Amino acid sequence: MNLPIKFPSDDQVIAEEAARFRALSAEGRLRSIRGLLAAGTLIKRRSPRAAFMRDYNQEQEMHARQAVKEFLARHAG
Repeated sequence: MNLPIKFPSDDQVIAEEAARFRALSAEGRLRSIRGLLAAGTLIKRRSPRAAFMRDYNQEQEMHARQAVKEFLARHAG
């Protein structure tokens, strides 16, 4: 189906957003990143699966810590 409207490709959209981000000052970049993190936190908090996500996140962090400990035990000293 040929539509009379041309939509930009994903590549074009990503390149434009990256260029806008690079054009920001260091303060602007940090503000943008903080905004994204705050939005993610809000979404996680309001999700009906918030408890599951919190527990899953803690479990993954525990596995990551254990993997680092095992790696260090094998390769350290």
